[in-house]
Amino acid sequence: MKAVILAGGFGTRLRPISSTRPKPMVPVLGKPNLQYILESLEKVQEIDEVILSVHYMRGEIREFIEEKMADYPKDIRFVNDPMPLETGGALKNVEEYVSEDFLVIYGDVFTNFDFRELIEAHEGNDGLITVAVTKVYDPEKYGVVELDDGNRVTHFEEKPHRPRTNLVDAGIYVVNRKVLEEIPKGKEVYFEREVLPKYVARGEVYAHKIPRGNYWIDLGTPEDLFYAHQVAMDEITRENGYFVVREGAEVPEDVEIQGPVYIDEGVKIGHGVKIKAYTYIGPNTVVEDRAYLKRSILISHDVVRERAEIKDSILGEGVVVGKNVILKENAVVGDYARIYDNLVIYGAKILPWKKVEEYEAYIRIKLDPTKVRPGATPERCPLGLPECIYTKFKAIAGEKPPCDECIENQWLF
Repeated sequence: MKAVILAGGFGTRLRPISSTRPKPMVPVLGKPNLQYILESLEKVQEIDEVILSVHYMRGEIREFIEEKMADYPKDIRFVNDPMPLETGGALKNVEEYVSEDFLVIYGDVFTNFDFRELIEAHEGNDGLITVAVTKVYDPEKYGVVELDDGNRVTHFEEKPHRPRTNLVDAGIYVVNRKVLEEIPKGKEVYFEREVLPKYVARGEVYAHKIPRGNYWIDLGTPEDLFYAHQVAMDEITRENGYFVVREGAEVPEDVEIQGPVYIDEGVKIGHGVKIKAYTYIGPNTVVEDRAYLKRSILISHDVVRERAEIKDSILGEGVVVGKNVILKENAVVGDYARIYDNLVIYGAKILPWKKVEEYEAYIRIKLDPTKVRPGATPERCPLGLPECIYTKFKAIAGEKPPCDECIENQWLF
């Protein structure tokens, strides 16, 4: 059996982290998600070849396979999509390389689910498609699935406004080659919206529930990436204690660590640093004296200057955060960006290589628009912004009262 990994998407919702890397290469605890998938497939004896369907930044994926996965025991074949073909069109593009039944995995799925279970479930039914399903708290973001008592899919709806169940399509399938015959070649086709519902209506789609003991995360947004790190750290905590310090990392005795925390190879931590729960510090990162980190992801080779505070935020590769900088509220900083000293950044997305100087700080203001109009602005900032920042915000609000969209999105000072 062949396994097809769909790895050609743009990862738009993950920008700016996905601006400089393909979505399957977004790392969790320093390891690309694609590597997690390949390692899981290595354990599946039925799989003799892995097919990578690639498009966006495919050179990065090929380089990773050649350099880091050179000893991989199964064959790996690259199939390039000439244009964005979406999930169904990408599957049609691999038609000549697959046999009767083949395994399909979306490249942004982070899971420890045993793919053999899905293969066995498919062999035990008479359907053309068997889909892995799982329960989630927010089903409106996914394809919602309804089943009968025999696990046959009776209804499927992609991203419904009013989901009738919390059971969703997990982006992992076993598909019969006959399904590809009805997909037009060289066109954008959505497997979830255009192909799957057609076979559900024919009664040819079955489901297999991912066991409760397994985790499953769609790495679609920065929030999902946070959750993946949290789950991965919880898994490690059960085996290795509340924090991990890898070989070559320098952590002075006066550093305060409250786990789960993962400090990777070659990290250098200064004196008096506080590292709180669910923080990952990537390889060769430097954190200077008296910095504060909490529930943050520092991907690799970052520099955090002294007394900087990073909370609920993601730093890409090679980011420099200046002295006394405050970075909070789910801020995401692209690779090699530089944030100058004494800035406050709340909930912003900063593009790769961007230099944030003076008060060109991005701040997401979560206020009722009526409270920031002239004459109705609070004297003190409800978000706790420094007085100098808040004074400037009030001045701008006085000159041009912000609309609802401005409030919901980003301010640029």
